Amino acid sequence: MYCVFKAKRQQPRHRNMDIVIKLNSQTVGKDKVARLCQYSCRALWASKDGSESIETVQLLKHIESILSSFRKLLRFGKGFEVLYSATAGLKLKELSAQLFITLGKIASGLFLLADHVVWLSRFGINKNINTNKWVDRSNRFWLISILFNLCRDVQELYRLFVYYSRSNIRNLQRTLYAVYRENKPLLVDTIKNVCDVFIPLNGLGILPVSNQTIGLLGAISSLMGLLPLVYPRLKF
Repeated sequence: MYCVFKAKRQQPRHRNMDIVIKLNSQTVGKDKVARLCQYSCRALWASKDGSESIETVQLLKHIESILSSFRKLLRFGKGFEVLYSATAGLKLKELSAQLFITLGKIASGLFLLADHVVWLSRFGINKNINTNKWVDRSNRFWLISILFNLCRDVQELYRLFVYYSRSNIRNLQRTLYAVYRENKPLLVDTIKNVCDVFIPLNGLGILPVSNQTIGLLGAISSLMGLLPLVYPRLKF
C-alpha cells in the first residue's frame, strides 16, 4: 500500500521530467525554451532599469543577447526547410487556406534566411553586410508571415461564430465558451500570433512599444508556442 502511494506521489515529478526531456530532445523545443528565457530577460531588465544596479541590468541584457545568438544558430539553415514545406499548403482543398498557409510559410522562410544573414554579419563572418538593413528585412518578412497566420486564425474564428450563431447557442457568452472549449488549438495559435505581431511592428518603428511590454508579449507567445509541443492535441 505504501509503495503504491509513493509511486503515485512521485508520478507528477516523473511527468515533469518527461516534458523536460521531450523538449530538450527537439531543436524546436530548445528554441522555444530559449525564446521564453530571452524575452523574460528583456521584461526583467526593462522593469529594473533605473531602479536596480547597472550590473544587474547589464547581466540580464547580456543573457538576452546570448540566448538570441543561440537561437539564431539553432535555426541556421531552417529557412530552406520552411520554404520547401510551403508546397504542402497547395495540397489543401480550400483556396483561402492554400493562400494563407503557402504565403505565410514563404514569408517565414524568407524571414529565416534574412535572419541567417544577420547572424553571419554579427559574428564577423562577412563584414561587408549592412546589418541594419538585413534586420529591417527580417522584421518585414516576419511581420508578413504573422499577418498571414492571423488571417487564417481570424477566418477560422469567423466560421466558428457563424456556425454557433446558426445553432441553438444564441447567447454570446455561451458562444465564446463553446469556441474556447471545442477549439483550444485555434485559440492558442491566435494568442501566439497576436502577441508576436507587436514585436516586428516595434522593430520596424511602425508601432513603438516599451521593452517591458515586448518582453511580456514575447514570453506569452513563447508559452503558447511551447504548449503544442508538450500537449500535441493543442497543435493547430
